[in-house]
Amino acid sequence: MLSGGIAMTTKTKLVKRIFSSLLTAALAVPMTALTAHATGEAFFYPPKNPVMTDQQFEVSVTFSADSEIGSVQANIAYDDSVIEFVSSDNASGGGGVLTVNGFPDTPSSEVDLSFTFKGLSAGNANISLQSCQIYSPDSELIGSPTAYCVITVGSDKVETKTETETTTTTEKITTTTTKTAPSNGIPDKGVLTALKVDNGELSPAFAYNVYNYTVNVDNSVTNVEIEGTTASPSDYIWYTGTSECQVGENVRTITVTDVDGNAATYTVTIIRASGGDEQQTQTVQKKNSSDTSSVVSKNANVMDQYKKMLNTALAIVLIVLVIALVVIIIWIRGKIKGGKKDK
Repeated sequence: MLSGGIAMTTKTKLVKRIFSSLLTAALAVPMTALTAHATGEAFFYPPKNPVMTDQQFEVSVTFSADSEIGSVQANIAYDDSVIEFVSSDNASGGGGVLTVNGFPDTPSSEVDLSFTFKGLSAGNANISLQSCQIYSPDSELIGSPTAYCVITVGSDKVETKTETETTTTTEKITTTTTKTAPSNGIPDKGVLTALKVDNGELSPAFAYNVYNYTVNVDNSVTNVEIEGTTASPSDYIWYTGTSECQVGENVRTITVTDVDGNAATYTVTIIRASGGDEQQTQTVQKKNSSDTSSVVSKNANVMDQYKKMLNTALAIVLIVLVIALVVIIIWIRGKIKGGKKDK
């Protein structure tokens, strides 16, 4: 009883240890997943109205994460032929590149930074976030997001044309403002007149009054750039989405706003194909697997037949042995009884 009790105690302790180990592993899984999925994002907020030359304007960037942010380090690249960097409390540099170091004023999962620029010449200026790293208060990397926007700088000069008509009694002077007339029915502001992608083709073909497009690209294409041309230099254009393409659908939008605040949004869905070679490999593997399964199945049927025959033979041998054993036992008992009678 003592040895049995010791054995039961040992088994109980072993079961408890196994249960404790499994419980610890189960609790560790969600904590690991939570740490692995920490992410960071960044969004540009350019001015809502068009920018003119020699006009200062502000661009803000919001960095966000699913946990508390300790610091943000990044570079901001911009077209210094169209806009000029003026100042920022969180950035230094110039000539097309800024070095950014930002910190939250209070513990938060968001950091807002602002930058002041000035329009230099008419045109479109790209502003992009590069080499961005968002860190936690413990200096652990949360994420490395990318973002960009486009600033449209228009000219504030108004071209005028003066017509003079002279008669014997009076002089008439008429001043008119020159305005671009619509061509082929296309408005002179607030729309795109062209939309291009550097990989694939727009479907359907571009038209200023068609607002949804699809672009199909091969699996080897990992980046697609989009460029829109506005009807007027004073139109403001804003892109959303990233040029990087994942397998499947990638949605990009281009919003055009004219000086009166009227907006038109164009949506481009880029569909990146899955790997063709991988699919072919999977097909071959499935076929080979099917062939192998067929051979195994045939072999298994043959083995089953042999097993049945062997089982029958073994049964017959066993019956013979049992009968022989019974006969031997009867014979031995008979001998024993016969020996007793002789005595």
